[in-house]
Amino acid sequence: MLALARPYWGLLLVAVFLSFIASLFSGSIAWLVKPVLDHIFLARNYEYLHLLPLVVIAIFCLRGLSAFFQAYLMRLAALRLVNDLRFRLYEKILKLPLKEVSSETTGRLVSRVINDTTALEPVLGDMFRTLMLEGLTVMTLVAIALYRRFDLALLALTVFPVVAIGARKLGGKARRARLLAQQEMANVTHQVTESLQGLTEVKVYLQEKYFLTRFREKLANYLRHLLRVTKYREGSRLLVDLMTGLGGALVFTYGGYLVIRGQMTPGDFFSVLTAILMIFSPLRRISRAYTGLYDASAALERVEEVFSYPEEKGGSKEAHPPREGLRFEKVSFRYNQDYVLRGIELEIPAGKVVALVGPSGAGKSTLVSLIPRFYDPTEGKVLLDGGDLREFDLASLRRLIGLVSQDIFLFNATVYENIAFGKPGATREEVIAAAKLAYAHEFIMRLPQGYDTILGHKGFSLSGGQKQRLAIARAILKNPPILILDEATSHLDAVSEQKVQEALEKLMVGRTTIVIAHRLSTVTRADLLVVMDRGRIVAKGRHEELLKTSPLYRELYETLGLVAAS
Repeated sequence: MLALARPYWGLLLVAVFLSFIASLFSGSIAWLVKPVLDHIFLARNYEYLHLLPLVVIAIFCLRGLSAFFQAYLMRLAALRLVNDLRFRLYEKILKLPLKEVSSETTGRLVSRVINDTTALEPVLGDMFRTLMLEGLTVMTLVAIALYRRFDLALLALTVFPVVAIGARKLGGKARRARLLAQQEMANVTHQVTESLQGLTEVKVYLQEKYFLTRFREKLANYLRHLLRVTKYREGSRLLVDLMTGLGGALVFTYGGYLVIRGQMTPGDFFSVLTAILMIFSPLRRISRAYTGLYDASAALERVEEVFSYPEEKGGSKEAHPPREGLRFEKVSFRYNQDYVLRGIELEIPAGKVVALVGPSGAGKSTLVSLIPRFYDPTEGKVLLDGGDLREFDLASLRRLIGLVSQDIFLFNATVYENIAFGKPGATREEVIAAAKLAYAHEFIMRLPQGYDTILGHKGFSLSGGQKQRLAIARAILKNPPILILDEATSHLDAVSEQKVQEALEKLMVGRTTIVIAHRLSTVTRADLLVVMDRGRIVAKGRHEELLKTSPLYRELYETLGLVAAS
């Protein structure tokens, strides 16, 4: 936490100074007990009584002002820290490889960014403030008590180790309980996210009751862990209360004995007693803050876990549009233990169209995902003009690539913003021109606000064909030299497919294109057809050639309707 707070040391140092001032004013109350009792009441100097209320008011006002500004500065530092932490965490997630992101659920990652960082906010804003302000107050009061009567103060302070050890143990238990609570809240967030994303399936299969039952169980687990946190926090407070009683009893017993024997003035006795009793109130707050610090450390552990994930790494070479093309050399890939690709040898010449065909699960999508380096080969390498893709700067490499897939993602933004996503800063004229080339302009103009229509979550109001044409417009606007079409028309009706196909043919002109398709007529006109099965390339050639030489291609063509028209 101190490392996270480093950028705010200026604010924190001022807050520490104000804590010191506030603690001095707190200590002055105990200090004044002796002169007030001995020199005013016992010595009957009542003429000073009219000054006493003014002094007390001044002390409490100055202490209150110091504590107010200290709390404000600490809160300011805490809010800035949490905002910066959320930004860094979000930035880190965006830089993670897809392999790391796909191994975590969306809900759990969202929980790290929102819930875990929220749990850290009170640490600096409240807990550090308490530890500084009350810690200095305790030190001041202890010093006054020791100065007034060393042996009496020392006797009362014998209960401190019990408080310290108890707070440490209870804090550790609270941290473990909070960690379990944070994990359960991540599960809750994940279920809400997942059920909303799959709400259609939930409704059509009548699974509302099942999800509600699971949700109730997760909430019950979360509540159980939070109650354990509360138990340990309040247990720490109870311990301080018990020790306060014991410490006060020791002071009363031994101090009263000293006063009766004349070895101590009543002023000294009540000054020490006041200091000791005043110590335990801030000590209670320190104990709670200490337990809370352990509690928050559980959230910090989960945040640090994300920061420990390896980021995507690129090389230093600038990637340029292909002159020779792409080449796969003995490429194998596996997600976990099972190989998805084995020994791939493939050359994709610059400016040519290469189509990948094969049954579901053959490894086609995995193969093309290696080109933008969403994943790296487990064995072998992918080359661009003879250079390993891992040697190129990631941004310059991905700048060359356009992707149109069957699962189009549209943002909850305007049509214009969704198309301009392919080229940040694009003018309205450029966006409209790209939409016209993608045969999207006509249906866009029929939307309520045209290009300024907000599409909603994932563009729910659009048909599959309309979403695909927006994605194609996005790719046209980017104008990439390398184009990947991953089953871009597999879920479309015949009319939509025809329009999307026309848009794709315009998009493919002059580009190095890799096509994965079931029914695209482009397949028959591809410069090279690659037949895949079970992660291997089993045949290569032109359409007519493969119909004669590849039984698998012929089967796909005849039984699965590989192309809409030959």
